[in-house]
Amino acid sequence: MTGRGRHSALGFTLLETLVVLVITALVSVVLVQGMGLVLSARTSVESKLVDADQFILQRNVLLDPLRGVVPDYPDRPNIFSGQLRQVRGFTVKPLQERLGSPVGFIMTMDYDSSLDETFVTYREQGTEPLVVARWPGNVGAFYYRDRIGEWNEAWPPAGMAADTVPQTPWLIRVEMGEGVPSSLIASVDGAHRRPYRLQDTPFFNAPS
Repeated sequence: MTGRGRHSALGFTLLETLVVLVITALVSVVLVQGMGLVLSARTSVESKLVDADQFILQRNVLLDPLRGVVPDYPDRPNIFSGQLRQVRGFTVKPLQERLGSPVGFIMTMDYDSSLDETFVTYREQGTEPLVVARWPGNVGAFYYRDRIGEWNEAWPPAGMAADTVPQTPWLIRVEMGEGVPSSLIASVDGAHRRPYRLQDTPFFNAPS
């Protein structure tokens, strides 16, 4: 066999080389497109998870102090009071103090016309105020409800004496306008009436 014949038998022709290159290019394109779809899906899922985590964090920051509301004694300064745009009272789920320590707090909704946004500001005794939520527009309110019955714009409900209803409501609804979600509901976990002390009874000051 001549030298030329041995070279042809051992090597690749130009046509074979071109075919291999074309097939390799096609496979590479398919793999790149597939990886692009995988990365796009992964980025989308991660973005949704981050959004979900942020929503859960904001929801808990907003609702935890309301879930931890507890009644105070009549002669103390933290008797629960609820209005359309303000809640104040005692909570055992504070955001800044140690969890479980009863702390006086106030939560308000304030509208900033320059930004066209409503802010929820939370403040505990002796601490700086915190903005815990915000949304566009001059909208938002707190509503209050007993275990059953209608939602009220104030607590104690208008026209009812404070000693005829529980000091704290069973449910507190936070309206936030047209966002998603448009409202959140906190279920108050603790007691709704303060246990009586001896000095709260008529016998304490009775003449001997």
